[in-house]
Amino acid sequence: MNETLTNQIGEQLKAARLEKQLSLDDIQEITKIQRRYLLAIEENNLSVLPGDFYVRAFIRQYALAVGLHPDELLGETKPISMSRTSDLSRAHRDNDGIVRAGIDNTPTARSRLANSIPTIGLGLLILVALIVIWFVLTHIGTNSQQTSNGGNISVSTSEVSKSSSKSSASKSSASSSSEESSKLDLGTPETDTSLQTTIYNLSNENTKKHTVVITAKNTGTSVKVNDASSNILLNETLASGSKTVEIPAGTTAFNLQFSNVNNASVTVDGQDVEISGATTSFWNVLFNLNK
Repeated sequence: MNETLTNQIGEQLKAARLEKQLSLDDIQEITKIQRRYLLAIEENNLSVLPGDFYVRAFIRQYALAVGLHPDELLGETKPISMSRTSDLSRAHRDNDGIVRAGIDNTPTARSRLANSIPTIGLGLLILVALIVIWFVLTHIGTNSQQTSNGGNISVSTSEVSKSSSKSSASKSSASSSSEESSKLDLGTPETDTSLQTTIYNLSNENTKKHTVVITAKNTGTSVKVNDASSNILLNETLASGSKTVEIPAGTTAFNLQFSNVNNASVTVDGQDVEISGATTSFWNVLFNLNK
């Protein structure tokens, strides 16, 4: 965000606060944003804020609290790229609650699959060999018995059909088990009340695409979805119904920003997402896809 523009925004917010005879403690009580972050916005000390996900979000909340229109205040200025949290997939949280970048040496799902291919191939080869041996032995035994009983050679297919049924049932069970294991596991989220954020840390999910469905309830909700590079994937006010957002493969993180969060529900790949922040209208839900 342009430094001059940020100075102007901080001055306008402070002037509006003083005009309404409100203290920073009053604004903290209204927005649930810590006083030190509010002061940092007024003084253009952005290094105090935990990341660019929150710069525009906190300014919007501050503006609403002092009666300013956030869209007119921010205009069309695009914030700087998420320089302090651009690789949120490798973020970790220090004792002070600030998210900072770390290094993740966790093997990818692709490398683990490549390492397991030889073992899978050997297992399949052994299984095929056993099936062939069983079929040959059964076929020879059946022919010998029928020849000794009347000289008429016929092949009975009842046992083969029964075996085929068992094989089909086994394949169906294996397929069902595979689908169950591939289901997205959201795990237990972290909640950071100072940042008004619920955080989901997922392992090796950045290689897949994901489907996010946002449903508006009651009087509706405003929602903004952007990725770790500040690309906006959705920015709408939903009065009713649902909105689907596709998260492309290769995305390391994405964030959902809500106003009137109590009027929204979210699923990711069909899994219900837990949204906290019932005591405030504004809330974030952050997904780190390669934690």
